[in-house]
Amino acid sequence: MGGVIHNIIAMLTKMGYWALEYATIIYHWKMKVLKTQLKRLAVNRTQANLAKAYSGLGAVVYGMLREGRDSLKDDPAVMTQMRNVEEAEAKVKRIDEEIQEICDAFEAKKRTVRETYAAKRNAVGGSAEMEEE
Repeated sequence: MGGVIHNIIAMLTKMGYWALEYATIIYHWKMKVLKTQLKRLAVNRTQANLAKAYSGLGAVVYGMLREGRDSLKDDPAVMTQMRNVEEAEAKVKRIDEEIQEICDAFEAKKRTVRETYAAKRNAVGGSAEMEEE
């Protein structure tokens, strides 16, 4: 009789570990989604700044060409606008890399959680099987 009760307790413990595992994974997934959405908002703001930088560069180049200037590379206004464009592009790329890091961190946490709870379930299963023998 004690073996049956022990098996029931072991089964309930395993089910509890399954529930905890999935609850933990869902929590980490929700945090990943929240963080990535915040980063995507930052990307949208940065892309708007990038569009403004492109527009500013285009306006300066158009004005210079209209005046008949041929040397665009040496003009300080063009160089300033180019730096603005390059900075905005770099920021978009950096935010995309941060989003990828968040996704990679989530996958690592998920793997760790699964391994941890699998070990706990195996430990419970191992002790129940020993008593049956």
